[in-house]
Amino acid sequence: MLELQNPFPPNVRTLGVFAPAGIPDAARYERGLARLRAWGLELVLACPQQPERFLSAPDAQRAAALNSLVCDPRIDLLLAARGGYGCGRLLDRVDFQALQRRGLTLVGYSDITALHIVAFARGARVHVAGPMVCSALARHPADDGEARALAVVLESLRQVLAGEPITVSAALQTLRAGTATGPLLPANLSVLTSLVGTPFSPDLTGVILVLEDVGEAAYRVDRYLNQLAQAGCLRQLAGLVYGQFTEGDDAHWLPDVLADFAPQIPGPVVSGLEFGHGFPSLSLPVGRPCQLTATASGARLEIAAAAPP
Repeated sequence: MLELQNPFPPNVRTLGVFAPAGIPDAARYERGLARLRAWGLELVLACPQQPERFLSAPDAQRAAALNSLVCDPRIDLLLAARGGYGCGRLLDRVDFQALQRRGLTLVGYSDITALHIVAFARGARVHVAGPMVCSALARHPADDGEARALAVVLESLRQVLAGEPITVSAALQTLRAGTATGPLLPANLSVLTSLVGTPFSPDLTGVILVLEDVGEAAYRVDRYLNQLAQAGCLRQLAGLVYGQFTEGDDAHWLPDVLADFAPQIPGPVVSGLEFGHGFPSLSLPVGRPCQLTATASGARLEIAAAAPP
């Protein structure tokens, strides 16, 4: 079986693990932690074990746990245990000023989108939409094929954390031709839509937005995109990239749904990016400059190297 390499940079020695949303599955959580420890990483766990309904703990406890990690000088990087639902309930409790001051990278995706979006709006450009403790990091490959796929996931995370330039062209399909540049904002569609009309609604002007989701029927994907369109969000974009939309009903209608909204984007629109809840999934930097090029013969997403600290 292929040996899986530690994707975290040498200067990242201590991870702060937090559970800001759903209840971590105990078996997956322990498998993920065991892999991180096997890579020689020190872990500071801030995951309250007091579930409240579908949440890992009451709002005040989840926010306090995250804030404690942000202020802990030992922590080199913040890693979410899982997504689910609940980050949106914490946005007025999280100390984003301290997070920005520390310059800590926060890794996660799905519901973690809410934290990424608010941090992005406040100037953060170091966060990563990437695997969590209970997702790919807990995955035990059943065969060499799965091991190779997991190695791709980890190498993608390594590239982003190392600040390397990244180019993606495989499987991208052009829905609207053009070229655009702007900051990259990977997001879960339903979470992003839930912030529209709130004090945390992001300014998407000039952004190249990447969207993904899981468990959403085609008509609900249509509903979310329609809300973004009617709120004026889509016409603000420089470009749009559709990632993975998995495990939803009536998936055969999704290509038409996604194409329906392409004319509302001023710049290029592409689909097929390997990012989201599928496996494997790429990691993406939040806010890093990029260029999206889409033509009739193909498309390319070029993400710039990270700026020096």
